[in-house]
Amino acid sequence: MSHESAAAAPKHRFSHGAAFTYRHHVVETHAPLIVPKLQVTGVIPRIIRGDDPLQMLNPFAPVKYGTAEEDTVLYPDVPGRGDGTKLLSVSF
Repeated sequence: MSHESAAAAPKHRFSHGAAFTYRHHVVETHAPLIVPKLQVTGVIPRIIRGDDPLQMLNPFAPVKYGTAEEDTVLYPDVPGRGDGTKLLSVSF
């Protein structure tokens, strides 16, 4: 073998298996997205979620169907006086 052929030939011969070298890659970490939790309340969402929406009209219905005070907007100047009804309320 001449010097040229020895330089051209690889020193190590591998079979079909490949030699892998471990390279450490820095993994970029991102701050988790902060998803605001929406709270949807009011008469319309309670009708959609409820199993028996007619119980909302029953004054003697169990508490699991909710109370009228939950969806009543109170008049700010007179305590205890209702000013309206929340049909749909979204809180962040």
